[in-house]
Amino acid sequence: MAQDISVEETVAVLETTLVEVTPVEPTPRNSRNQRGMVSAEWAVGIIAAVAIAGVLLGIVTSGPIHDALLEFILMVIRSFSDFIK
Repeated sequence: MAQDISVEETVAVLETTLVEVTPVEPTPRNSRNQRGMVSAEWAVGIIAAVAIAGVLLGIVTSGPIHDALLEFILMVIRSFSDFIK
């Protein structure tokens, strides 16, 4: 048969049986896999940087842009050479 107990008695029983839980610091699941990810991220970053540098080099060395940059550099050199005289 079921025994009738009051809410207060139930709370009292639960309070005495509860155990204080201290928080546990989380630990990395698998630090070995993390090291590989860092290496992979560096590799992808380097490949992206080289690709962007290649595209920029292709743009800069094209005909009209190459001529405009060369003219600009020569203009800067001429303007500084006036200060030296």
